[in-house]
Amino acid sequence: MLPEFWQKVSLLNPVIYLVNGFRWSFYGKSDLSPSVSGIMISVFLIISLLAIRWIFKTGYRLKA
Repeated sequence: MLPEFWQKVSLLNPVIYLVNGFRWSFYGKSDLSPSVSGIMISVFLIISLLAIRWIFKTGYRLKA
């Protein structure tokens, strides 16, 4: 129902891939391919872990 531009922007939201993964696991149907959802969840996980590693390594805005 979104215009094409906003459909592309919404694909940057990791929750979409989680919801589609659960939808596929329960109903066997989803808007996106299960393999695409799995890959994108893995990509977002790796990015998050790298950001956390950088924060702990540099101590960025951490208070003792």
